[in-house]
Formats: sequence, structure tokens, C-alpha cells
Amino acid sequence: MTNIWCLKGELPLERAQELEILLETMGDERGEFPPTLSYFEQAPDADWVVEVFFAEKPEDAFVGEILKRGSLEDWVHEFSPVENKDWVSESQKLLSPVEAGRFYVFGAHDKNKARAGAVNLQIDAGQAFGTGKHETTAACLEVLDALASEIIPATVLDLGTGSGVLALGAHKVWPEAKVVASDIDPIAVHVTDDNIGINGGVAREMGENRAGIATLAADGLDDPAFTGEKPFDLIMANILAGPLIELSGDITAALADKATLVLSGLLGTQKKEVLEAYKARGLVSLGRVEKGEWLALTLRKP
Repeated sequence: MTNIWCLKGELPLERAQELEILLETMGDERGEFPPTLSYFEQAPDADWVVEVFFAEKPEDAFVGEILKRGSLEDWVHEFSPVENKDWVSESQKLLSPVEAGRFYVFGAHDKNKARAGAVNLQIDAGQAFGTGKHETTAACLEVLDALASEIIPATVLDLGTGSGVLALGAHKVWPEAKVVASDIDPIAVHVTDDNIGINGGVAREMGENRAGIATLAADGLDDPAFTGEKPFDLIMANILAGPLIELSGDITAALADKATLVLSGLLGTQKKEVLEAYKARGLVSLGRVEKGEWLALTLRKP
């Protein structure tokens, strides 16, 4: 018998996106990797099918808290165990390659589709967030593509790396840079390590003064391991609006003078409060990339 359980129903797209943010927030609060949420369109004017997957049957109180905080007490849904399958393989089959600027991201099942002249990244669906499919990751890759012709950073941080896709993108564009890929979730760090090998990246240790990608499981930027890496010429933080605001002081302090900052994981409705947190610390807004309801913001430290 499988231990995976699924909470399934239909919601408008905006409510599905709000639920996605809520699950990430609750995961951070509990110090746990959040349940996996997927949603897909049925027809242009219909609600979206929403599925929340739990690695094991959750406590009733936890499910009740999700429904209460999401104002979903009256939501018509199903909650049941999932048929035992290789769901990673099944989900990979549903992921088509993603093109963002010079970057072309695909799963192992599409590796024969790698494109000549593109920065090809093989990122498989798995336990860590970030396959390039989500709008926030794709938006960040588009920003990276634009920055490649404007800056040459010696030090780069991918904060909240997930699967390591942004760290790998930066490593491919600036192979002489020292890149750090950090995440609060140790599983994400292990996945990133694997993806560095799969994509022919150069791995290095934290504090090691040579080009390549170093990985670190850390909560924020207070870990002593960052001491030998800061300041950074480029920081990419694809997390959530709340943590972006909370970490605005630490992130700004970790930037070198004239450094570039890319922020994502926020909805268009959250742009104002996130920008204000960084402008209050002296950063200058350089613009944004929009993907659906999601944004990637670019700022510069004077």
C-alpha cells in the first residue's frame, strides 16, 4: 500500500495560487518540506483541478488548518490514498521542455531534444522545487539571460536553490564565477548536488577559492559558512514574498557594491511591499519580468 495521500478539488486559478503560497508558508512555519501542489486548466472558462500530495497520511488537524487558513472550509474536495506508482516518472512525462532566453530546460525523458547553441539544463521532477516549468523559475532564467550581456559577476548566490536550476544557469553563463547554491531544505541540496553532476557542472566546497558551485543547507544567511563567500556580485532569491521581506536586511548586507539582486517567488499584488523593503535599504529597481501572476524583480546596490 502507498503512503501518499491526495487532497483534490477544483478552484479558480487565483485561489489555487494562494493555496500554493499558503502551503509553502506552513511548511516554513513547521520546519518541514511542504506538501506538493499541482494545478492544471480544464477549459478556458472552467475552474482548475487542484491536487495536494502528502508523502504520508497527514494528521486531520493539519488538513483542517490548511482548509481554515485557506478559507476553504466549504471547498468540495476528495481526500484519499494514491495508487502506488512511480510518480516521479509519471510526472516527468507530463513536463514538456521549457525555453527561457538562451536556456532550454528538460527532463531525462527529453534529453534527446537538447538544442544546439542553447544552454541546456537537464532538471527532473523530484523532491525539490524548480524544474524551470514554474513561472517564477522561468522568469528568473529570462532575467539571467538578459544579465549575461550586462554583468560579469565573480561571486553568485542562489538563495533557496530548490533543484539548483538557477545556480546551474549562472554557472553555465559565467563559468569562472564562484557560485553558492543554498536552501533551507537538505533534500534540495542533495538534489542540487546530483544535478550538478548530471549537467557537467564543476562542484567545489564552501570557502574554496575557485570557480564552481558550492552547496549549503542553511536557514538564511547567518550560517558561518557564508563568511568566506560574501559579498556577492549577484544574488538570486526565488523564495516567497514574506521571507524576501524578512531577509531584506541580510540580503542587502550580503551584496557587494554595484551588485545585482534578482527577487522572485512573489505575485504581482506583492510587488509594492517587497520593493519598498529593499528601496528602504538603498537599492534601486531596474525593472521586472512577468510570467502570468508572478514576477521577477531586478535591483542594483549603489
